[in-house]
Amino acid sequence: MKKTKSLMKILIAALLMIFTFCSFYDFIQQTNILNTQTTLDHLKDVGKETANNYNQRFITMSQILNSTCKLIETNASNEKDIGQILDNVQQNHTMFQRLWFVDKNKRLHNYKEHLEMDAVNSYVDLMLKGQSGITDPFESPFNHKMVVVVYNPIYKQQEVIGGAIGIVEINDVNHDFIYNDIFDNEAYVFATASDGKIISKINNKNTLYYGDNYFDFLKNDVLYLDGNYNNVIDHIKNNKSGYITYRFHENYERLVYYTPVKINNWYVFTVISRDIVTQKNEKTNQITFYLIVKMIILFIILMILIIIYFRKINKINRDINRKLAASNRKIEVILKQTNDRIFEYSIDKDSLTLDAWNDYPKIMLNSFLSNLHNYNFVSKEHEKLLIEKFHEVIENKDKIVFDAKFPYISKDEQTWFHVSIIYVEENHKLIGTLKNSTKEMEEYNILLQDQMFKNSIYSNAMCMFAVNLKSRKVVIYQVDSLYHNVINVEYNDEFISNVISKVHPADKERARRFFNCDRIQSLYHHHDGINRIEYRSFNEEMNKYVWIRYRIQFERQSSNNELLMIAYANNINEEKLRQLEYEFKAQRDGLTGLYNRQRFNQLVDNYLQENNSLVCYNAYMIVDLDNFKKINDNLGHSQGDQVIQNVAQILENICSENGYIGRFGGDEFVIFLYDQESYAEIENKARKILNEIENIEIDKKFELSASIGIAFVKNEKNHMQLFDKCDQALYVCKNSGKNRFFVFIDNEDTNF
Repeated sequence: MKKTKSLMKILIAALLMIFTFCSFYDFIQQTNILNTQTTLDHLKDVGKETANNYNQRFITMSQILNSTCKLIETNASNEKDIGQILDNVQQNHTMFQRLWFVDKNKRLHNYKEHLEMDAVNSYVDLMLKGQSGITDPFESPFNHKMVVVVYNPIYKQQEVIGGAIGIVEINDVNHDFIYNDIFDNEAYVFATASDGKIISKINNKNTLYYGDNYFDFLKNDVLYLDGNYNNVIDHIKNNKSGYITYRFHENYERLVYYTPVKINNWYVFTVISRDIVTQKNEKTNQITFYLIVKMIILFIILMILIIIYFRKINKINRDINRKLAASNRKIEVILKQTNDRIFEYSIDKDSLTLDAWNDYPKIMLNSFLSNLHNYNFVSKEHEKLLIEKFHEVIENKDKIVFDAKFPYISKDEQTWFHVSIIYVEENHKLIGTLKNSTKEMEEYNILLQDQMFKNSIYSNAMCMFAVNLKSRKVVIYQVDSLYHNVINVEYNDEFISNVISKVHPADKERARRFFNCDRIQSLYHHHDGINRIEYRSFNEEMNKYVWIRYRIQFERQSSNNELLMIAYANNINEEKLRQLEYEFKAQRDGLTGLYNRQRFNQLVDNYLQENNSLVCYNAYMIVDLDNFKKINDNLGHSQGDQVIQNVAQILENICSENGYIGRFGGDEFVIFLYDQESYAEIENKARKILNEIENIEIDKKFELSASIGIAFVKNEKNHMQLFDKCDQALYVCKNSGKNRFFVFIDNEDTNF
């Protein structure tokens, strides 16, 4: 026998060691996964920061060139003046390698170096048509280097007389466009055009590619471990970001994050060696191992202290148990001297003994709980209650009281008994008394039923229950005019769950908090909280959810002055639906169903106050229809209203996801987009809006288009700041040919 016990102990110890080892191994694995994800998140942050640097840099160049053209328009009267202005700009701004003036004959002039040459690129035609922008990389005919050109038209008397172009030489490893304080200089970066040509880059010891087209490298020279070349190209076509993992020459593995720049579909590829993740994991594993060793040592010390502590506690418990045994013997003697019927229950034998009482002899019932139903000892409605109370005393070893009917003793079904039971640990028995309580129970129930009936009629309640707040027992429960006598039903989570079982899922937690007993106690004593609640409950006859209102009131019983909480429900479905309809109409534009000015501004202000993260891509837009008044005046208000409704539907289709849409009146619409993928995605939505509005079918004599002013959210605190910026952008848009959008940046507007 001793040998078997020793083997069991060894087996248990071995299983514990295996379990501990598996737990530690799982912890290390989860830590490594977390390290890898952290590295990927850092890689993503670096890529987005680099893309933002590119965007801001070229936007700044566009603004400088735009300001230069305006200066030429207002202050230059001859070629000498133009040359002087371009020379001053190039001296003050080193972003451009060269600045050229392009005349209407497509001749390029560099007045500083006295150079002239013919322009052969298509961007010149666009510029002379009044457009500004940024080109993709191409080989310069001037010095055969790869360049990007920033171009802007020059106007005289509202006519394009030429333009200015800024030359930026690219594919320069020392270029300062790229955010390079990353991964302790272990990472490298490629910035590419839409065809894969490298615009600029950072090289280091981990760089694997030194060519001119990164897409060729990704297509022909690597083995993909995660993702593939076609996925990358598909993401680039749709302005999406993503990750890939590839192997080069069997020994080199790289993690890559790519993200759009928001200029001509340019992209930034940020690359790190897979060894960075491996090294981090190895370092973490080493730290974790030392920590585990320390925890094991600390655990052993704690176990020794706990064993010593419990030995002392066991000695104290033995002394206490001896004293309790003596006390229990005294209690047993006292109980046997009472006039109430006494019983003993043997837990080990499952037998109950009723002592002799008046003219009744002593009775023993074997297999008592397991055969309770056949004995007819307790009424059918209280069988479950008796079994639960016996088990509760055995489990908690504490005194318990309750009321029930015992036809085995009273020989009828009307007599109530007050039951009191204690646990005697010395002989593992229960000792209890039975006292006739019929008169008290009848008075109590009559009083409560009468009062509840009056309250039910007064309030026309569809459901009602009453709770004794002292004992926390449910005393009356009525549903659909049917009363249910409830004996020893606790007002607890189980009862509350039954009350709210048909509540709409969206309202259930709110209802649960409302009926919480501690909250109700606080409501009575401190007047802290609400005494009514409205929510949706499923009506089986109507087969739908209807609105009901529960109220709570407090009353004291006249017989014993104990406090009752009375809760009753009324059907308010029609009243509530009318209220909700009025609230909806108060927040919406009558013609389109979009948010009205007040509700839209409230939603935007709430978002700005609750979400102040700088990593979110949010924007405010004003959409104003071009020449709408002509359509309204010539085709009639009915046709005009139809156009307004069609535009509203287009805006909802494009911007309803993660966006608020409103109509401020007339042909002016407003949009607030939040949590977007990138600023490029926001601009793509603006383009889509312009295209779809232009395709709305109306009379062929009229053309429909729109102008959009956009403000990207930075640190604005309210809707007025964003509206003012959008309004300025819209003004520039209206005066630049309409049917386009402009983005407000640093108090100036730039379109793409």
